[in-house]
Amino acid sequence: MYTVIIPIILLFTVIMVKKIPKIGGNTAVALLIAGAAALLLGGIYNPIKWAEAWISGIDRLSWVMALALVGSLYGETQGKIGALDTVVGFLRSLFGKSVRGLIAAVVIGIAVGGEAFGDGVAAATVIGILVIPVLAGLELSGEQIAAIICSGAILGSINPPISQAVFLSASILGINPDPAINITFLTVGLCFLIVILYFAYAFPKIKTIPEEMRPKETPWQIIKTGWRGLLPLFLIIVLIILNSIYGINVCKILLGPVFTILSNTPVLKGLSNTIVMILILASAVTFFYKEVRSTGIGNLFVDALKNVKSSLVVQVCAAFFIGTLTFGGQIDAVTAFARDLSPDIVKIGGAIALFVMAMITGSQTSAQNIIFSFFGPILLQIGVDPVHAALAGSHLASGGQSLPPANLTALVTAALVASKIGKEVDPFKTMIYCIPMALALGIIGFIFMYI
Repeated sequence: MYTVIIPIILLFTVIMVKKIPKIGGNTAVALLIAGAAALLLGGIYNPIKWAEAWISGIDRLSWVMALALVGSLYGETQGKIGALDTVVGFLRSLFGKSVRGLIAAVVIGIAVGGEAFGDGVAAATVIGILVIPVLAGLELSGEQIAAIICSGAILGSINPPISQAVFLSASILGINPDPAINITFLTVGLCFLIVILYFAYAFPKIKTIPEEMRPKETPWQIIKTGWRGLLPLFLIIVLIILNSIYGINVCKILLGPVFTILSNTPVLKGLSNTIVMILILASAVTFFYKEVRSTGIGNLFVDALKNVKSSLVVQVCAAFFIGTLTFGGQIDAVTAFARDLSPDIVKIGGAIALFVMAMITGSQTSAQNIIFSFFGPILLQIGVDPVHAALAGSHLASGGQSLPPANLTALVTAALVASKIGKEVDPFKTMIYCIPMALALGIIGFIFMYI
């Protein structure tokens, strides 16, 4: 396991010890150093293999990079057509007197998006970008804003009805997911309560919302005035419902063979991601608005790229780190560690392996596919209830993906917040703020192995 531990120590050291000359506190450099260490410790010295590892990582994260760029473009168009102003005004009017109430409403609102998308990054990109101005008005730091959005999005993605993590655990175990899904309402609801109380009482510096920030109109009047700018958002919701509930992928139907080619092309396949496609379509629709056409598509693309440039750099470096974990044998080492555990410690060791795998890959899906595919059946063999095993696998993996160093939702969200408030936002610090949510999910998952 030293091949896993040493790169992680290097990663955290470079990020946290800012006094290190030239590189201290630089997340991108830290990821490159940790990735290089992973390859060297794994006995990989061939530069071609290093390139292959990097390409493999980029291919795996291509949809995240595409979502960050396309989401930024979508955000630019939403600002032009007034959607941001309408959403901000509506929330301020609805919860204009309570700072804590407004924070709670934002978390729940983003979570609803997470439920619809079934993905934290997508929810943070589409819904989160609309509420950044609201949270910024509460005098929160960029990292606090990003953490609120990130936490709401991740909790929403595991919450019913989509509950992708629970469905995956249930499918690995070969059981009906419905009983586990029903319990998830309670478990994630408890996590929501913990997160909202944490953010509402730990973050705000002001007690009441300043009078000048409170809209004079009622929530209905604001919607009635700005409904036109919300049409692309409504289109996204409709397309998501058609795809998630009825299995109708409108973008795939419209593109036909182009979609097939994109989905089978390494790296470019990120553009074929359903949410990315829907955002592209919604952004294209905004060109029917004079406000967007007058800006020019070229200017919009340039501004969108500027917004996420720093994030894309970090993501490219994260792709190198994630790719090296496979090529350097770190994934195999964690897998072997879990397989060799005796029945007496399989719960603790397996839970740690699942949690760590999600933590170092930033992906609940990868952790479940790699670790839970054998850890889950072992739980059944030692007498754990199948429904409880499914809940353990899904909650542990979701908690692990929310921690440093590879929380993809935090990476994307930090860049979006930075682009809107005009200040640097530290993605690592954002991940630190998400620790209460991650621990809550992890503890709940661990408990389910013993009840």
